[in-house]
Amino acid sequence: MASFLLSECLEKIFSNFIDERPFSDVGSNISTRNLYSCTLVSRHWCRISTPVLYSYPFHHFRHKTSYNAFYKLIRTLLSCVPQSEIKKIFFNKLNELIHIPYITNILPTFNYISLIRGLIVDELMFKSQYLIIYKEIWLSAYNPKMMSTEVIIQIMNHFVKFLCKNSNNFTILEFPFTMQNNDIINLLTIKDCHGKSKLSDLKEFYYINSYFNRDNRDEEIKLLPKGLYLTLSNNVYNLKLLYNKRIKTIDEAKSLSQFISAQKRLQHIILSENRYDLLFYSLDRLFYSNADNKYNIVFNSLSTQSESLQILEFKNLYFGDINQNVVNSLCLLRNIRELKLYKCRKINDNLYPWAKNLTKLEVFELVERYYTNISEEFLIQLIQSSSNTLTKLVINYERVEKQGVRLFQQIPLYLNLLIYLELPKIFPNELISILKSCNRLVYFSVILSDDGLVEENLRNLEECVIGGCVLKYLEINGCDNFHEYVDVTKQFGVQLVKM
Repeated sequence: MASFLLSECLEKIFSNFIDERPFSDVGSNISTRNLYSCTLVSRHWCRISTPVLYSYPFHHFRHKTSYNAFYKLIRTLLSCVPQSEIKKIFFNKLNELIHIPYITNILPTFNYISLIRGLIVDELMFKSQYLIIYKEIWLSAYNPKMMSTEVIIQIMNHFVKFLCKNSNNFTILEFPFTMQNNDIINLLTIKDCHGKSKLSDLKEFYYINSYFNRDNRDEEIKLLPKGLYLTLSNNVYNLKLLYNKRIKTIDEAKSLSQFISAQKRLQHIILSENRYDLLFYSLDRLFYSNADNKYNIVFNSLSTQSESLQILEFKNLYFGDINQNVVNSLCLLRNIRELKLYKCRKINDNLYPWAKNLTKLEVFELVERYYTNISEEFLIQLIQSSSNTLTKLVINYERVEKQGVRLFQQIPLYLNLLIYLELPKIFPNELISILKSCNRLVYFSVILSDDGLVEENLRNLEECVIGGCVLKYLEINGCDNFHEYVDVTKQFGVQLVKM
């Protein structure tokens, strides 16, 4: 019966199998298991589901768990390249045909390359050692044992250029390593007779400047493409999400800032640094007080997106050099709904005005190793400012004894709308206080410290779950009397999980 559903209905159903959430997490793969199963049901289902399956084919291999599978994908896509073009590569300088098997002109079932909407320019396409090791897979149709290394590399280079030229407009583009070749960017930004390029409809862009040896910094910088972001600024205007990991020079910071300013409605920005670079930079600041903070330049450009920007994620950034102009710029971002701070350094009291302006925050996540890395006044003001909107709060750090007592007192006082809550070590009286006030909580995860008042805590916990609490999942770690808490919560439909 399902085979007779309208094509439009099936397409809508199949598109829901692509979980869009992991796209912004560069460490996540996009699962295709369900979609692949759909292609095997019938010819009708295959015709409808295959374009969805191949819309983001490279995003299945962000975690390179299987090089074999990656090069099998390359083999499938390579079949879309006209065989006449591949044959030309097999001619040597004397125009003599190198020995190759007979190549048929059977076309692939689909023009898979035309279906691609998201491209990851993976370094596995350029590392000659991998191209040779896996040549039996991706070149299986061309007798790879008879090929020289030069021919193998030329075929892959031709494939990459063909992919860039013949794909339709991309919506997602990702460079997971430092770009050293301008040809790809040039091919993607060539404009047609209507003034549009392959990147005119780009919605998400991810760029990772690979880690480099500090002893060879000058040589590494010379290898960078000239004006990556400057080139994109003239071709990409409608981004919704921008991910940038590592800024190496002031010039790079300026070009990234210009690129951000060129966008019309940027909604989600992720700025990240390598954690080792953060350590080196922090050490440099101890000896060189006049060191430039490249992120002052970038942060100042965020105000150009004040109307549209809703999600900010900062990872391994150093905030110790933030000046007043940057603070003023951050204060203009009045529509931020989600703020995630992951192991950033020196978030001091000077950012207090920014916290005061975060009045529409719905999600706040803080991951730190030590509580001293972030201003308590900043956190308290943030909680108070977002008291009418915050529904998800994650605070994760190594709490020492009763460190941060004032902070945790703010949660039951101001955050009555919380649905999701993760906290570090807290004491039973803090747990009870939160459960009494935050009666909309559905998920609560804590490390519970034992204060020796088990019977009193159990009575208070029972009063909380009786009193209209909608809590469904309570995760507790570090509790010696876990089973006694289970007996209390179980009878009221609360699933207690020991982490």
